[in-house]
Amino acid sequence: MTIRIHFVGVKGTGMSALAQISAEMENAQITGSDVAERFFTDAVLEKAGIHVLPFEASNVEDADLVVVSAAYGKDHPEISRAMELGIPVLSYPQYLGRLMAKRRGVCVTGTHGKTTTTAMVSLILMEAGYDPSIVVGSDVPVLGGNAYAGKGEFFVAESCEYRRHFLNYQPEFLVILNMDLDHPDYFKDLDDVISAFQELAAKVPAQGTVVVWGDDANWTQVKPAAPVTTYGLENHNVYQAQNISFDAGDSKFEVLHQGNSLGFFRLGVTGSHNVLNALAALALTRSMGVSAEVIRASLAKFSGTKRRFEKLGEYNGALIMDDYAHHPTEISATLAGARQAFPSRRIVAVFQPHTFTRTEKLLDEFAKCFNHADEVVVADIFASARENGGSSVNAATLAEKIRANGVDARFLADFQAIKGYLAQRLEKDHLVLTLGAGDIYKVGLDLVG
Repeated sequence: MTIRIHFVGVKGTGMSALAQISAEMENAQITGSDVAERFFTDAVLEKAGIHVLPFEASNVEDADLVVVSAAYGKDHPEISRAMELGIPVLSYPQYLGRLMAKRRGVCVTGTHGKTTTTAMVSLILMEAGYDPSIVVGSDVPVLGGNAYAGKGEFFVAESCEYRRHFLNYQPEFLVILNMDLDHPDYFKDLDDVISAFQELAAKVPAQGTVVVWGDDANWTQVKPAAPVTTYGLENHNVYQAQNISFDAGDSKFEVLHQGNSLGFFRLGVTGSHNVLNALAALALTRSMGVSAEVIRASLAKFSGTKRRFEKLGEYNGALIMDDYAHHPTEISATLAGARQAFPSRRIVAVFQPHTFTRTEKLLDEFAKCFNHADEVVVADIFASARENGGSSVNAATLAEKIRANGVDARFLADFQAIKGYLAQRLEKDHLVLTLGAGDIYKVGLDLVG
């Protein structure tokens, strides 16, 4: 029997992914609603034949199920109307958990690197003929989008720790990339973060597999019933990367498995963090039965995802790139990757802090994470709808603290001011890297025209 599912906030990356695969996985007729502003997901939804309606309470009246984005609460007219009519309402993570329960769950989680690693795992399993269902947090060109409803037995999902959302999932295979305090509006401290990952790991059955970054001492606090496989750059790991080299866009590295070489692997993306992401994907998929040869060929095809060290174009000979990095650890890793790939270019980081809560809690860490940049331009803070104001921190203070740590930095709140500043100074040996989870990428897009 066909059911009707309505998605409130369907243009969100995750929501659009679920909407695409639900027609097949749930035998459903799909409708969705959202704001008029265009996002990259508009094209994705149009390709899938999903028409986006403006928000209106009547949109839900014929629905059998309503799935809602985390951006909207019970006071939203569609959600309140659904509740009034007694129509079941599920949040994004609740509904993703429902879909995953139809397959063997493969969760990729961690504070950083989830999207890229999920995309790598998905590509490897596709190339291996496993035909998995996929939900990933960005557009992945080599996969043809951000979602896929496969016929195979596995369901691969990017799994976020925020508000312990990932506890709605039941993974048989789990990757934990890293554990940092990234959501101080919810988690009390790092111990609270680690406890959430432990709760997820405890859900993996004894016959499953947990893959962890073995170079992070915190992983030892995660004690699942399932066997643990470690990966990293140090020689105590089950899987180790060594002999790493980079050029302008590629990475090459040798993989050792318990000390024995599996040969060299190549990626179409650069940076040590991406080598680690690839190593995690390799460790996971080998535990699922994929050969090293298939993994090698798959990773060689991987060219990155949208908003992850993405080349936007050029301006006056300067290379303009964009990255979603919004946590100090991510920013440091992304800039280090940029320096490894483009050692002779002058790197100008254009950073838009994301949320007052995160900026205030991690201010000192933010001040110290730009050391691989030659210059930093700080835009105004991109506030979250979850925040109620009252913060004493501001972007100008962050720029001052970055300068105090020895990196040239300035605060320019307005995007037009930033574009004008860059346009007057950029030369062919420059690399501009916009950084942040908000809309700072628009500066780069405006520059390249």
